[in-house]
Amino acid sequence: MAGRAPLALLLLASASASPGFAASPGVEASTDLRRRGISWSDGKPALEAFAAIPISAGLSLQAGAATLRASPRHGGADLLINGALRYTHQSDAWTLWAEVQGLGFAGASGQNYAQFRANVARGIGPLQLQASADWAPSQSAIGGSNTYLGARATTGIPGTPISLGASIGRSLGSNDGTGRAQRLRPGGNYTDYRLDADYIRGALAFGASLTTTSINTANSPPGTGDFGTRLILRASVVF
Repeated sequence: MAGRAPLALLLLASASASPGFAASPGVEASTDLRRRGISWSDGKPALEAFAAIPISAGLSLQAGAATLRASPRHGGADLLINGALRYTHQSDAWTLWAEVQGLGFAGASGQNYAQFRANVARGIGPLQLQASADWAPSQSAIGGSNTYLGARATTGIPGTPISLGASIGRSLGSNDGTGRAQRLRPGGNYTDYRLDADYIRGALAFGASLTTTSINTANSPPGTGDFGTRLILRASVVF
């Protein structure tokens, strides 16, 4: 999902730089936990933790957790716990991965759901280009199906520890009429935009992100806010 990219890149770099490394855990603190341009932590500061654990050639377990601060978006859940089985294939400058992911929400009932995710990336000099697709089949917890299509570009500034990134995504899906589709798509289908700047020194990174969406507040019901333009500050470490 959008919003995790800076820390995820650090984790992947850590794993690839250390052959045989069993796991690449990391932690990130942010002033707001944002996914696809909408807040998952009720607009409040949050902590995230991630680990990539190799199983066999190309196969890995992706695990993570994040504080949700009793988010009304997720039924008052306090904690997100997610896990995925991922297959990765690399060929020259291309990297492709696909996974099955489950998301659990501690402190709330009827909120868990699953989705399929795929990503393709290619490096061109200092530029890294990515395209992604996430699909959650129809489930009662999200009020129908949910599809997310995203594109992202990142680059390091030569001679500096600074990395810049930009992404765009489109959230689509079906609606079963229960109102639960507002959880991931408040106001219906929408587009989100994000700009990132990171200062990376070894295992430490400090960054800022600017996110916004095309969501029309007039069409979104109460309790699904925190999706307007927001500047987020981040700090992360990979162990």
